[in-house]
Amino acid sequence: MMEIAIDIQKKLELDFGSELSFAKDEIEALYAATNWQISDKMIRSIIYLAKGDFTLLKSTIELARKDYKDVLWQAEYNRGDDQLRDFNKTFEELGFV
Repeated sequence: MMEIAIDIQKKLELDFGSELSFAKDEIEALYAATNWQISDKMIRSIIYLAKGDFTLLKSTIELARKDYKDVLWQAEYNRGDDQLRDFNKTFEELGFV
């Protein structure tokens, strides 16, 4: 099994606290469901949009399964064409951890 990127692990710890094990299970299940082919960019986008809310994390994962482009757009853009964030960069590079 592959490892979750360090910056993603740190952001999960920072955002989910007492629900960390549940959040990590959801992310690991998503990696497994995609045979680790899902990008770290997508995982970062999902975690960013969840804002530390486990229920929102689960619903954002479901949205990603249906329409991954919508998740990326919500995470990186400001309701338009202006890109505000680039989740190809780590959470450290973006200043989120």
